Amino acid sequence: MKPKDSSDKSIDQCPFFSRRDFINTSFLGTAGVMLGGATALTSIGCAEDPALKPIAKDSWNGYGAVGDYAQSSGNTRKVMEAAHKVRDGLYDADVAINETGEIYDMLIVGGGMSGLGAAHYFKKNATAEQKCLILENHPIFGGEAKRNEFVVNGIHLIGPQGSNDFGVPRKGSGSMTDKLFDELNIPREFEFQKWDEVLKPLKFGLDNYAHMTGIAESAVDVGYYFNENKTEKPQWVNNMWRQDLENSPYSEETKADLLKWRYYNNTERSEEYLRKLDGMSYKDYLEKELKLSSEATKQAEPIIGLINGASPNAVSAFAAAQVGMPATGRSRGKDAASPLSFPGGNSAFARYFIKDLIPDSIGGSNSFNDVINKQVDFEALDKEENKVRMRLGATVVRVEHMGDIEGADYVQITYEKEGKPYTVKARSVVMASGGWINKHVLRDLPAAIKDAYSEFNYAPAMIANVALTNWRFMYEKGITAAQWFNEGFGFSCNIRKTMVIGDYNPPLHPDKPVILTFYMGCYSPGLPLKEQTVNARYKIFGTTFEEYEKQLIEQMTEQFGESGFNAEKDIAGITLNRWGHARLAQPPGFYYGKDGKPSPREVVAAGYGRIAIGHSELNGHQNWTGGISQGYRAAEQALAFI
Repeated sequence: MKPKDSSDKSIDQCPFFSRRDFINTSFLGTAGVMLGGATALTSIGCAEDPALKPIAKDSWNGYGAVGDYAQSSGNTRKVMEAAHKVRDGLYDADVAINETGEIYDMLIVGGGMSGLGAAHYFKKNATAEQKCLILENHPIFGGEAKRNEFVVNGIHLIGPQGSNDFGVPRKGSGSMTDKLFDELNIPREFEFQKWDEVLKPLKFGLDNYAHMTGIAESAVDVGYYFNENKTEKPQWVNNMWRQDLENSPYSEETKADLLKWRYYNNTERSEEYLRKLDGMSYKDYLEKELKLSSEATKQAEPIIGLINGASPNAVSAFAAAQVGMPATGRSRGKDAASPLSFPGGNSAFARYFIKDLIPDSIGGSNSFNDVINKQVDFEALDKEENKVRMRLGATVVRVEHMGDIEGADYVQITYEKEGKPYTVKARSVVMASGGWINKHVLRDLPAAIKDAYSEFNYAPAMIANVALTNWRFMYEKGITAAQWFNEGFGFSCNIRKTMVIGDYNPPLHPDKPVILTFYMGCYSPGLPLKEQTVNARYKIFGTTFEEYEKQLIEQMTEQFGESGFNAEKDIAGITLNRWGHARLAQPPGFYYGKDGKPSPREVVAAGYGRIAIGHSELNGHQNWTGGISQGYRAAEQALAFI
């Protein structure tokens, strides 16, 4: 369940359990605390109200905070283990299958942005009699567009689990997103928290990415922490890009190279030039094409490692251009605006989709306040009378045509739910699940698509949301975001100025609770791409919650201890969101293809028989708009069969 509306006095009266009680049993002795469903983390939520009570989990998952998404923080251990069973062929043995007897016109595998986009297209274009089922393996829809919720000292806080930031489409432009905003009744103007003018002036990002490259530093106060060799006295430098690095510790030669990298204005956009970018690594583009030193590559490395999934030597310059990295396109100068983000990142788009597809799935109307703040009615998702149904916790393990691919009238889909296998039939299927699982699930996959999938490499990412009782330790430094240049937990974090949405209006004050969000990639500079992605997944999934919590607290203590940070009193809760395949890591030649051959993404997008394939990676970089556009395309392809 979701925390009650702020008008409900039970939130304000909710007793706050001291962080000291958690620290005494966790940080100072983490090894045995969170094992076996221990309930140490009671400092968030309200013990009297089950809707606000934190979910206790094992030492790998950690805790899921509260609300609709409490049981679904990133790839949970249960979801990960089910996927690995599919990968390892453990569902291939002959077992008793429960036939549901259901036949759908379209079945969609995956309830992320691609799957929701496909369902939206189906609803708009199918006949009144046609029915659709979405099978989603997680406890809630949205894919990586989910949120974490906390209640700290009676204050409701929401942060993103992954997919984050958007731009408002121009009204009347006719673009996909323009039409989508109209069809789903998504607002285009927003209110944000107010900053008390009595306090020192501070600038806040409106999302969790803009501060990372200094692109929007004019709109965000960023502190840079230098302590690379751990032997010299650490140095904090605020807003170094605003002063053209004058106050930074770099040499004059390095400053010149970094400024060239940061402000290089590349106006070339011909397909021939983009193909050239796709044919070289971002490292080679910076160092061989632009003749920059390795210091520019090093500056870009953690951002590329997070957003593109591997270090600059392994991903293409085109991949870097897709995410707007410096020197790959037009310079945005010093005054670039910050992108926007809903409180829970792009989970808002997923909620708008599900409210439109199944009106009873979220209480109230399709107003901004109700879609974001009302709780999900999970029982409403899979009602027989729905034109589009969604079945959660359903792991698809086998998809194949019933007979010859060209002549089959149906596709049979086998899925596992609560430990039991079931089958349904469909006249068409949209595989909106990621390529890493599709290549195992699609049992009659043609050799050409199977070979193409072998060229898809995925990298993990982890997003940590830290619920703080206060953030005065950052206020005293005059910053709302931070980056660091040493080994540690991630490389950046920030506090956003969040949207005010009806009942959701947390205070913005250094002595009040807030969420500090860390986005963390995992890469191995210099190694081949595949080796980097395998190593990264092993590390992200092979590290316990307790160890990550220890690393995070040590990082914060090192950086902010001298300005007053104290983990025991300042941290109310930590939620980790591990995404095993968060990024499609695109090596040179992936997007446009090599040696005159089509790119692997084009081969996969063709689909086969009654099965259409439409996941966000087919757009290159994974994002919410790419996911929806691929879902639309695949649904159009699938509808031709029914």
